[in-house]
Formats: sequence, C-alpha cells, structure tokens
Amino acid sequence: MPPARPPEPPPAPPPREPAPPRASPLAVAALLLLALLPFLNALRGDFLYDDFPYVVENSQVQQPTWHGLFLEPLTRRPELGLHRPLPVASYALQAQGRGAEAPTWPFHLGNVLLHAATTLVAWRLLLRLRATPAAAWLAAALFAVHPCHVEAIDWIVGRAELLAALFGLAFLLVGLRAPRRPRDLALAALLYAAAGLSKESAFVLPAVLFVLERTLRPEVPRRDALLRQLPWAATLALLLLLRVAAMGTLAPAVGLAPYRDLAAWQRPLLWFQLLGEYFWRAIVPSTPRLFFHESEFVEWNATALAGGAAWLAALLLLRRHATLRAALLAFPVTLLTVLNVRPIQETFAERFLYLPSLFALLLPAAGLAALLERERRGSGRIGASLAAPAATLALLAGFTLHWNPIWDSALRLWRHNVALSPELPFLHYQYAYFLHDHGLWQRSDAETPGAIEEYEKALACHERVVARGYRGMPPDQQARAWLSIGSIWLLQLPPERRSAARAKPALERAIEVGERYTRLDVELARALLHYSLLRHGDVGVDRDLAEKALRRALAPELKLPPELKSDVERELAQLLAESASADAKKE
Repeated sequence: MPPARPPEPPPAPPPREPAPPRASPLAVAALLLLALLPFLNALRGDFLYDDFPYVVENSQVQQPTWHGLFLEPLTRRPELGLHRPLPVASYALQAQGRGAEAPTWPFHLGNVLLHAATTLVAWRLLLRLRATPAAAWLAAALFAVHPCHVEAIDWIVGRAELLAALFGLAFLLVGLRAPRRPRDLALAALLYAAAGLSKESAFVLPAVLFVLERTLRPEVPRRDALLRQLPWAATLALLLLLRVAAMGTLAPAVGLAPYRDLAAWQRPLLWFQLLGEYFWRAIVPSTPRLFFHESEFVEWNATALAGGAAWLAALLLLRRHATLRAALLAFPVTLLTVLNVRPIQETFAERFLYLPSLFALLLPAAGLAALLERERRGSGRIGASLAAPAATLALLAGFTLHWNPIWDSALRLWRHNVALSPELPFLHYQYAYFLHDHGLWQRSDAETPGAIEEYEKALACHERVVARGYRGMPPDQQARAWLSIGSIWLLQLPPERRSAARAKPALERAIEVGERYTRLDVELARALLHYSLLRHGDVGVDRDLAEKALRRALAPELKLPPELKSDVERELAQLLAESASADAKKE
C-alpha cells in the first residue's frame, strides 16, 4: 500500500490590512482649521431658493413626526423622487417650529461642522487606500478648502450632500477593513444605511467599495470580492423597500428631466462631458454656478471635453499606481446617479461633487507630495518644497472666502448667476422675481436693473433658446413673467409712473399663455382680473370687455383658491355697480 498522504495544512488566513498610522494631534488640528476657517464668512447667509420649500415651509421640518420623516417623501411630493429622513430630522432639530423666524447661522454652522468632520474621515480613508501619509493629508487639506464645495456647504439644503458624504466615506473606511469582523459588518451596514437615508446618490457606494477592493487587492478572486458585497446588497434592498413605502416609486418622474427626450446616439457625449465637467471643477477652482442649461452638454463643450480628456489621460498614465488608479476609477462610479444615465431633474450641479471630489483631489495631492519626497531624498529635509502645497492651499482658501458671499442673499446669488450666464432665461426670471419681491421695479442705475427689465430679458432669452430647438422657460414662468410686468406697470409703480398702455400687452400675453396651457388657472385668473382694471384707463378696454374677462376668471373649470375667487367676485360686483350707475345717469 502506498504511504498515506499527510493532511494538507489549512489555508492561510487572508492578510490583515495594515492599520492606518495613528493620527497626529497637530495634523488633526491643522485639517480642522483648514475646514473651518475658509467657511466662517458663510454663517451670515439667508434662507435661499430651495431652503424655503425644503426647510422653512416644510411641515415635515416645522411639525415633525416619525411617520412624516421616514414614511413620506420630501415635501410630500413623490414626483421629485426625494426621500431624505436624516437631513430633514436635522433641520427639524434646529428649526424648532420657528419657520422663517429661525436664525440661519445655526444651520450654516451645522453644515460647516459636518464638513470638518467629513474632512477627518476623508483623511483616514485615503490612508486606508494606501496613499502615502503626505499625499493623504494633502488631499484631505485640498478637500477642506476647495471652492467646489461652496454650494454644498453654504446652501442650507446642501446638508444632504454633507451627511451622505460623512456616512458614506465612513462606510468605505470600515468596509475596506480586512479581514472583516462581525462588528465591522454591522457598523458598515449601519453607516451605509445612514448615507442612503441622507441622499439617494449614496446608493452606489457598494459599487465604489467593490472598485476600490478589486483595484487595491487584485489577488482576491472576483467571486469572493462579489460575495463580500452581499451585506450591502441586503442593506440596499431594505432602503429601497422603505423608499417605495414612503413614495410609492423608486425614482423621480422622468417627465421633469431635461434630457428625457435625448436620442440614444447623443447620450455617450452627454455622459462624457458631464463627467469631464465634474472632474475639471474638482481640480480647477471655477466660479460657482447654480444653473446649467441642457444645451451645454449636448453641444461641444471645451471645458467639459478637457476635463474628460484629463481624466482619461490620468487613468492611462497612472495604471501602474494602484492607489491613484483606484481613486480615478471610483470617481465616475460615485457620480453614476447624477450623470443622467437615467434622466434626472438636474442638468449639472456643483453640490453633487462634494463626495466624488475627494477621489479626484488625490491626484494633485500625490503630485505635491512627490515634490516633498524628492526634496527629502535629495537634502534629507523638507523646506523649500513646502511652498507649493502652502501656496495651493492658500489660493484655494482665498477663492472659497471670496465666493462664499455669493450665498448671502437671493439678490446677490441671482445677480452673480445672471452675470455668468446672461443668455439663460431661467436666471433672469429668478433675479426678476427677487427684484420684484424687494420692490425694485425699474432700473435705478447702470449696475442695478429692475424687475421689469429682468422679466423682459427672461422672455427675450426664452424666445432665443426655443429658436435653437431647446426648452426655454416652463409655461408657468412665462405666464408669471408677463403677469408681473403688467401688474407692475398697472398697480405697483408710483402713481405718476404707472402706464395702462404698457400694462395691456403684457396682460394680454399672460392671458394667451394661460389659455394655451393647462394647470395655469391661478395665473390666468389673476391676469384676467388685472385686465379688467384697464377699464379705468384710456386703452380700449371698456366695461363689457372687463366683465367678459371677470366672468371668464370665474368659469367653473378654473380651480381658484378662495381668496383669489373672492377678489374676482368683488371686482365683478363693483363693475356691475358701475354699469348700473352709468345706466341710471343715462336715463
């Protein structure tokens, strides 16, 4: 008989991932200062734009309940596809039911503190990605001061980005531990759930984790790497079930998406240019913009193409550098939900760059760290080479401090955006709305246009955009712009500057738009009501035309709020009394 074979030794356990080096108190303090100081002048900003529907006027914030937080969509509008319990809960804790009376600085301070915490987690994650200590710290420092984060941090509703990034990066940090212990799995699953309950874009984080693990640990079989994602798949399934229970759907309505009708052959260019614009803005400090038109990414865009080419070139040139390649591959994966692979309601938004920017910023950080290492090897110390990272951080912090005040007030925000993109009608409309709200009716000087001029510019830009084959202002904004121009000329200017002759064509256009489109009952009725007032001016609107307009406003098919309906009925009664009095005088 052949001799018995000795038993095979048990397989060796997987190598333990080396723990990141211990955090130096000085390095921690420096990162905290870099994250906090450039944003201190952002604490004075007002409530702006989406802050009103999502925070100030949101009953889920002002009168929170557990059901409202977790089992209802944000602002109770499922078509928006937003289910964000954790940001809403944080707003509720700070608002305390005070609505617009709540001071804004605690909300802004909360955002800045979240940014500081995220910076520290980002630093530890980069160390776990095997970046050199110098590169990891410099990337976290660049992340702390970079002006591409101004929108996410300075805008109160940007908190969803901050919470998703904080919990999401912590999930990646714990999920990359090897070998995993049961408590690591539980903690990572909890962090992933918290990220997903903060913002929908965090759902892709398990894919990011898979990309990082496959790139940094190629020796792990693909099957084993996929099996390691099962806990996150189970967590995602629970998140999606909760989302469906709250909204009745998984995704926002495609009907609201700007790229919903884009041809299939145009989509690859769209995706590449969106990725390129995000990469460019993650690296190069660029003036903040709140709105990007759909045409910017379906036509050739030099900046976006340069950014996309830079990302591709870096990926090819650094294919032998595992950490940088992992970061470059992770960058587009973190953006999957906002690249309009499935059309969404946003064209491009700089706040979406908050978490992904960390992976892009590792690239310049590695370059700066290489300068430090070259000097250390050459002279045995680091001295003059510190000038490059110091100057870079100072420059980025200076841009951030300079651009923070854009978010101080609505007028400043929209004035800035109109100056950057004067060809876009939506920006002129928003600027006009707030000029109107502040009683700035007409141009007061060469630098300050009035609401009338901005409404007129919005409508003119709308015509030019439509002539190019793109969507312009939605019908409700068209109707409101014409209605606002008419009401300012007719009722709101000082009496000596009012003009029924200028009000009439604007109100007629508002009526035309209101009759042409559905769901404009309120705009149409207001335009008809104001049109009836033209009977007091010598512009060819007699009492018969005025009565016809008022009776049209009271037609049963128009659904009006009670207050507006009462105003129309009151004006009709007054008109009938005027007619009766005039008839009596004739007799």
